[in-house]
Amino acid sequence: MDGLVGFLILGALFGIFVAIQKLNSNIITQIDQNERIIELMKEKCNNHSANG
Repeated sequence: MDGLVGFLILGALFGIFVAIQKLNSNIITQIDQNERIIELMKEKCNNHSANG
């Protein structure tokens, strides 16, 4: 019985670990996308001020 409980706890911890990894990956992807958006907005502002 103790072995089963230990196995279930181990499985739960592994599930939490995988979920945190996925969240971290999504956050990194979102940061990369935000940085690209900022670069594009800066380019647009620079082009607008150069033309105007």
